[in-house]
Amino acid sequence: MYSPSARSFPVPLSPGDPVREAALQAATARLDEFFGDRVRVEVEQLDRVGPWVFLQGTMRGTEAGRPYYAGTVYEERRADGVMSDVYVALLKKRDEAAADDDARSWRLSDYAIGPTDVAWLTWPDEHEAPRTLFGF
Repeated sequence: MYSPSARSFPVPLSPGDPVREAALQAATARLDEFFGDRVRVEVEQLDRVGPWVFLQGTMRGTEAGRPYYAGTVYEERRADGVMSDVYVALLKKRDEAAADDDARSWRLSDYAIGPTDVAWLTWPDEHEAPRTLFGF
């Protein structure tokens, strides 16, 4: 189980913070693989506890509307009504000595594209991440 560090409460990564930009880049790399530049994330929560970062956001299309899923593996799920616009990602810093503001310093531990439930509910136990990071 996770051993709390000196800081066991989540610290929001604010816009303009180089660590935020690096973590966000690492967290959204999977979206880029699936959708290219057609989908971006509107951040709702991007918090850090020690070596962990949790992102929760809403996927948006490039024109600020709903994402365009045509031609992707998610097109049928959307059409069937079993996909939300939520994107969540859990990152862990690869190495204590690595630079926080370098996207390569962050490893994507888990993610969920379009979940219709709380897909991250089990992540604290599965990844030994602090529960406080997720707000529970």
